[in-house]
Amino acid sequence: MARYCVPLRHRRAFTLVELLVVIAIIGVLVALLLPAVQAAREAARRTSCTNNLKQLGLGMHNFHDTYNRLPYNYQMVGVNQWEALSAHYFILPFVEQKPLFDTFQVPLTTAKEGQSQGGTLPNGGAVGNAAMWTFDNAVTGPIHVTVKVFLCPSAQKAPARGVPASGWGGPGCNYGWCTGSRSEVVWAGNNFNGMITYQLPSERGLKDATDGLSNTLLASEFLSGTGPNTATYPFNTFYTNDSLFTSIANRNFPTVAELNNIGTQAKNSPSGIRGNNGTMWAWYAAGHSTLNTAAPPNWNFPTAGGNCCPGGAHDWGQGIIPARSLHPGGVNALLGDGSVRFVANTVDLLTWQRVGARNDGVPVGNY
Repeated sequence: MARYCVPLRHRRAFTLVELLVVIAIIGVLVALLLPAVQAAREAARRTSCTNNLKQLGLGMHNFHDTYNRLPYNYQMVGVNQWEALSAHYFILPFVEQKPLFDTFQVPLTTAKEGQSQGGTLPNGGAVGNAAMWTFDNAVTGPIHVTVKVFLCPSAQKAPARGVPASGWGGPGCNYGWCTGSRSEVVWAGNNFNGMITYQLPSERGLKDATDGLSNTLLASEFLSGTGPNTATYPFNTFYTNDSLFTSIANRNFPTVAELNNIGTQAKNSPSGIRGNNGTMWAWYAAGHSTLNTAAPPNWNFPTAGGNCCPGGAHDWGQGIIPARSLHPGGVNALLGDGSVRFVANTVDLLTWQRVGARNDGVPVGNY
C-alpha cells in the first residue's frame, strides 16, 4: 500500500527587525502609561492626605465641643521646658487613639483649678518629673509610636531614632497646627495671631477666629527632615540669626523682600542646620507639630530659624516654618470649619498670610 508524505508547511519566525519594532512599541506604550499611573497613584495619596486632615479637623472640633476651647500646643511633662507634648497628644482620644493617649504619663496638675484631674485638659504648664519624660520619650514609649493619621503618604519617611546626627528621630509627622502668620515660634506668647498657641494666658477657641472659620487656617502639611544635619532643601531646617527676624517691620506680615533676605542668608550662609524636624508628632517644637504662614507654601528658600539651634528643629523663638508637601503644585490645607482645600504654591503671599491670621479684620480674597 502506497504511503504519501504530507509536506510540512514552512513556519515563519519573527525577524530581528520585527522583534525590535515590537519592543520599541511596548517601550513607547510604557512611557506613555507610566506618567498616568504615577499621576493616579499621587491622586490617591493626596486623597488619603486630605482624609487625614479632615480627621484631624474633626478631632479638634470634638475636643473643642468637650472643653469649649482649643488645646495648647504645649504640655510640660518633665522638669525641663523642652520636655513637653504637642496638641496632637490632646486630640488622640478624638482620632480613635484613646489607648495610646492613656499610655502617656503627664502631671496631675495638668488640669486647671476646679476642673477634673487626670491629665486630660490643656493648660500649657504643669511641671512634671524626669521619670515621666523618660518614660514617654523612651524608644518604646508612646512618643515613638507610629500614628497613621499624622503621616502623609506622599511624604518621605522620617528618620528613625538613632540615625546618626538625627538627634530627635522618631515615627514621623507631616501635619502642623497653624500659629498664624507671625515670624515667631513657640515662645511668642500672646503674639501669635493664629488659631493655635502655646502658653497661658493665650487660651483660644473657635470664637476667636473673628475673620471666619472658613477663612482661617487650622493646619497644613510639612516635610520630615533627612536625619543628618546636612544642607538638604526642602527637607531640613536652616538657621541664620535673630537680627534678621527682629528687623522685620511688621512681624505679622513679612514682605517678600524681608523673607528673601532671611531665606538667602539661611540658604547661602547658615549658622547651623538640623535634619530632625518632622520626626516626633507628640513633641511641641515648631516643625514637629506647628507651622506658620509667614512664607508661601513650598517656599523656594529653606525652612529658616533664628539663632541656632537649641534642642531640635525648632524649639526657639524666631522662625519661618512654611507649609510644605511633595504633592505637585501645592499643599493641602485644613480650615477652621473643618473643610480641606488644596492651596497652590503661587498663592498671593499677603492673602496666604491673612488666611493664617485669625483676626486681622481684612476679607480673604480668592486663592
